[in-house]
Amino acid sequence: MKIEKITLAFVLSPLFPVAYMLIMPYLSGGAYQGRYDVLLVLLFSLPTSYISCLLLGLPLVRALRKRSALTLVNVVGGGVVLGMIAYYLFSWGFAAFLGSSIELTAQAEVLVWGAILGVMVALPFGLIAGLPLHRPSPQS
Repeated sequence: MKIEKITLAFVLSPLFPVAYMLIMPYLSGGAYQGRYDVLLVLLFSLPTSYISCLLLGLPLVRALRKRSALTLVNVVGGGVVLGMIAYYLFSWGFAAFLGSSIELTAQAEVLVWGAILGVMVALPFGLIAGLPLHRPSPQS
């Protein structure tokens, strides 16, 4: 595994959820008029995506590499869990900033969206880094 590919994956993979958040309103139908929302999306999603990737994703990749378990399946599985944690913490902090709370049903939605966003970072990361799908079984 070349370190250059992993570095490139760390640089590019956090951009996938950001691109999704920028493109989705235009693909959802209707005449979307929120042109000024682009700055707001970039203001919140770029730092959140990169900080989460560095603070949570980098330790995951290091731990998996140390255990010789750096595979696409393991990275995506970890991305699901870490995405849920990162998005929940962001939502909780944002709600606290606004002086409100998150209802139980909204918490479930936050966890589902966090898992989806985690996959949106982890899957491109694994593909860009050229990770194997799974670890080969030991030869007898």
